[in-house]
Amino acid sequence: MIQTLKMVSKGNGKRVARISLIAIMEALFGSLPYGVLFFVLFDIINNSLTIEGFTGYTLIIILSAAFRTFFSFLGVTTARNDGNIMIKELRMGLGEHIRKLPLGFFNTHDMGDLSNKLLDNVNKIEMIITMLLPPMISTLVLNLLVAGVLFFLDYRMALAALITMPLSLLILTWARSVMDKQGRALYDSSSKLADCLLEFVNGIKFIKSFNNSDRKYQNLVTHLKDFKIKSLKTEGTLSPIMVLAGISIDFGLVMLILTGSYLMMGGTLSTKEFLIFIVISSRFFEGLKALSLNWVKVKYLGIAGESIMNILNEELMEGTGNDVSISEHTIAFRDVRFSYGDKEVLKGIDLRIKENTLTALVGPSGSGKSTMINLMARFFDVDSGEITIGSHNIKEIDPESLLKNISMVFQNVTLFSDTIYNNIRIGKPDATEEEIILAAQKANAHDFIQSLPGGYQTMVGENGANLSGGEKQRISIARAILKDTPIVLLDEATSSLDPENEIYIQEAISRLLLDKTVIVIAHRLKTIKEADRILVFREGEIVEEGEHSALLEQNGLYSRMWEEQENALGWTVGNQGSPQ
Repeated sequence: MIQTLKMVSKGNGKRVARISLIAIMEALFGSLPYGVLFFVLFDIINNSLTIEGFTGYTLIIILSAAFRTFFSFLGVTTARNDGNIMIKELRMGLGEHIRKLPLGFFNTHDMGDLSNKLLDNVNKIEMIITMLLPPMISTLVLNLLVAGVLFFLDYRMALAALITMPLSLLILTWARSVMDKQGRALYDSSSKLADCLLEFVNGIKFIKSFNNSDRKYQNLVTHLKDFKIKSLKTEGTLSPIMVLAGISIDFGLVMLILTGSYLMMGGTLSTKEFLIFIVISSRFFEGLKALSLNWVKVKYLGIAGESIMNILNEELMEGTGNDVSISEHTIAFRDVRFSYGDKEVLKGIDLRIKENTLTALVGPSGSGKSTMINLMARFFDVDSGEITIGSHNIKEIDPESLLKNISMVFQNVTLFSDTIYNNIRIGKPDATEEEIILAAQKANAHDFIQSLPGGYQTMVGENGANLSGGEKQRISIARAILKDTPIVLLDEATSSLDPENEIYIQEAISRLLLDKTVIVIAHRLKTIKEADRILVFREGEIVEEGEHSALLEQNGLYSRMWEEQENALGWTVGNQGSPQ
């Protein structure tokens, strides 16, 4: 719990101190009635209780109850308010951290697992702060005060009350060990269930189209059953252990009674001291049981804190020159090598892309084209070699500063469940309405947007579900036009569109590329015939380069790819389902 508190309280030390101080004050006023009880019992046994004394005791109890109620209410509201603020800052910090992580992190982490950590795990940390921390502090302080009173009255009786504590601690340590093992298994099952559920919902269209819903649903049911089994196993294993821990704590009261009886028979303990001990210590044992239960709960919830800390400990991509100004945009690769795991994808790339030129990357799937673009945008860092823009190594530039100079348009467009207006404005958050409309006009998107019932305020639905592929692509290009950066990275945006949309988008891309340094991944070779330079990739190496006509004359890989695409133009489906 200490590590989780450190993580949450980073920059919020005063809030944690305030929550703790209020809990301590509640415990202090909560202990006053037990002090009064000692004197009341003493007076009753000695037959010395007077009206004045009774009035004084009553007044103290009323005042202590009033102050305890006040601090209890204040503690609840403070823990909720300060806790919610700390959790909000944790969520924002976690989101900011994830935003700055390299793409390699997301290749090795399931989206369901990340979603589970961002939502469910952070909620568990919130429970520690708002629901468990205040009562644990209050109970701990109250028990320490009661223990102090017991030792003050008679150290022999106090030791008798605590004689079973080593056994209780041993059992509770066992319970925490079980919780550590089975709790982690439960968390893992929960993450897999979340990932399976996310996959099932996102892929429902394809699952239905392939008539595969039964099998996928059964897969979901399997994960649900696994989660249920692990939940029941955790509860079933821990419950007997916690009952045993409670019995061991209660056995302290038995030892207290036996010890007190023995001391009374020996004449070294009076009846009144014995009775006072029994009454006051009962609160002590109840507090111990409450602490033990919360101690195990915190262990389970603390696993969530560990999972969050693991993300926060992931290394960010950082540069050494946050305010680097890039005035020249020639891009150079110098002996660049890069691997995904054990598979080397780029093998010593040497390349210089001149400023304000159009460079096309072509080649078979898996040859390294997309990796080149990802490395230029520094979504990954190279294994060896260097990439420079102008005179700057991109590793020396803060990733966000670097991306201010780069616009990217992908074949698969991502839109957020928001208005068209806000989706375009992502390209420039402080853009005016006039700038957004102008960008949409240049992207050939303004007319279709105006025809929608809500115009620019039309909700696009989840990932643009309410728009066609061509409409989504034009909004994506409008974003890039609005951003207006000197470098444009383009993953062929027309390869899966109908001819009409392709014409609109080609026109929009032509406006986007004016006076830019452009690198485009080309699938349709006819779209890059006029490129200043064409680079042909195969198995992570540049095997050919030059202009379109020169590459055709070489009769190499590019020439064969061109010929295959030209032949494919006449491809039709015969009446027997075979190509003609």
